[in-house]
Amino acid sequence: MTNRSGPPVAVVTGAAAGIGAATARALAEAGHAVALWDLDEAAASSVANLVAGAGREALAVGVDVGDHDSVHEALTRTRQRLGTPTAVVTAAGIMAVHPFLELPVDSWTTTLRVNLTGTFLVLQACASAMADDGLPGAMVAISSVAGRGPRADAADYAASKAAVISVVRSAAVALAPHRIRVNALCPGMVDTPMTQRNTRRRAEVESRSPDDIAASMLAKIPLGRLSTPKEIADIATLLIGENFNYVTGQAINICGGLEFD
Repeated sequence: MTNRSGPPVAVVTGAAAGIGAATARALAEAGHAVALWDLDEAAASSVANLVAGAGREALAVGVDVGDHDSVHEALTRTRQRLGTPTAVVTAAGIMAVHPFLELPVDSWTTTLRVNLTGTFLVLQACASAMADDGLPGAMVAISSVAGRGPRADAADYAASKAAVISVVRSAAVALAPHRIRVNALCPGMVDTPMTQRNTRRRAEVESRSPDDIAASMLAKIPLGRLSTPKEIADIATLLIGENFNYVTGQAINICGGLEFD
């Protein structure tokens, strides 16, 4: 099942909000039909309506990215409605602030299930579909600068994002013979609902005000501001495009100078 007669098809996970929602809209503007995968199908439908209102076909799909069967059901729905995806951006992710000595094992397990296993399952399933149909493609996994170094109050998140970079590198080598490129983006501090929640949580843990925590965060960024979801989405869309068809296996920081690795 292919989409050769229609527009290229993109899958975006975590598409109900934040970087995922911005990426779905950016890929639609670039000419893709977009499948918006998210655990919250109703919220994804709201974003899909915005995409459709701009004249592009959009499909909201409820999916648990950490569950093999759910991912494959979502892919089947996508292929039946839109065609085989040749562009994939895995933006689904979670983070909860816990000091290392207080990090519950269930938080560790859940974070890795969504951020790492979810990324792997989506990349593997979509790449298999492309390979089966003989279609070249490009995939971008949203990692984080947290995967570049330690996070004393988010060890599970940092571990999951470091592992995403490793999976991307392995996938890039494995999928190159199928003409499928795989890269990672490592955002720094992005103005999203998750960042706002974690700022409030850090304020509670450290007995400081959210404004004080936010000011401390900004002070670490040479460019002096948070990035917007659209800035991340625009770079993901560029990496998907043909102008970057010799780039694979890379992990690119988008962090205002916060990290240099």
